[in-house]
Amino acid sequence: MIDFFHLKREQALPELFWHTDLHSHVCPGIDDGARSAERSVNLVRAMADFGFTRMIVTPHVTDETFPNTPAVIASSYLSLTESCRRAGVEMRFNCSAEYRIDDLLTHYLQTGQVRSLPGGYLLVENSWLQEPFALDAFLFALRNEYKLIPILAHPERYPYYHNHRERYEQLHDQGVMFQVNLLSLAGHYDRACRHIGEWLLDHDYIDFIGSDLHRLRHIESLRSYFCSRDYRKLEAKAHLIKNDTAFPE
Repeated sequence: MIDFFHLKREQALPELFWHTDLHSHVCPGIDDGARSAERSVNLVRAMADFGFTRMIVTPHVTDETFPNTPAVIASSYLSLTESCRRAGVEMRFNCSAEYRIDDLLTHYLQTGQVRSLPGGYLLVENSWLQEPFALDAFLFALRNEYKLIPILAHPERYPYYHNHRERYEQLHDQGVMFQVNLLSLAGHYDRACRHIGEWLLDHDYIDFIGSDLHRLRHIESLRSYFCSRDYRKLEAKAHLIKNDTAFPE
């Protein structure tokens, strides 16, 4: 088969210690991820080649940029699964979303339009500029009023926490689970994200890992990371990673 990813294959991929990815943007045409069903299939095929057998896809839901409704997500998700089936790509799927903590999420919670991850978890993300107003109160309501378990997406990517690492401890102690991006650990973004991701790993604050897959160049970074010595640091913490145990089929 032609290698359309143009990846170097000098090093054999290790066998991954988990097989469920819980954060990706492979639903076609509804956010800043895959733009077409064909690109979606290529991304999913690459994840299958890595050894993943299940993907919980999480398109963006944000008030300002991607105000995706449940119907829009459902239509794109159907396109994804049907396209993979026709292409003969084997992957088990679930569908949720990555919800920005904003007014749209509040509205969806109040009107019962939130699609949680299996097991009652919800993947949420902060603003990139500053911590959301009254974040602790919101997270308390999420757990106690809506009976959802918050997973904070890529906490290592919020620069306002980098010099206030006590905030990580506060949030984690409140029952907020952390999902760190593999791309951060791979150094795909910048040194700061990688450094904080490794710090969270060293301090046992990582509960889940996710690809946050958007495009093919992310696949290249993931492959390089899996074949690197740095991946062994993550492998040593395998007992803390809940990707394959937290989400019922």
